[in-house]
Amino acid sequence: WSTQHFLAQLPSTVKRIAVLDRCKEHGVGEPLYTDVCATMQPHAGVRIIGGRYGLASKDFTTGMAHAIFVNLAASKPKHPFTVGIVDDVTNLSLEY
Repeated sequence: WSTQHFLAQLPSTVKRIAVLDRCKEHGVGEPLYTDVCATMQPHAGVRIIGGRYGLASKDFTTGMAHAIFVNLAASKPKHPFTVGIVDDVTNLSLEY
């Protein structure tokens, strides 16, 4: 993970970031999400949400991407979230 390279790619106007991981980790959060949060810690004012995709070998579709952008733009985005499966246990799924 390169903090320097990550920050160099972000526009100065960024307000929200959605981090997608393909694995499910218990505890603090998924690996990429925790890296992004640690990197962005000094940059107050950027909202970071995390979610999972591709569980059960599902393909990632444009409809799923759209659902993530809609969630990210919401006044209270769902975090954490799952996209691609209907999660009837935790109810974290985004509809697409």
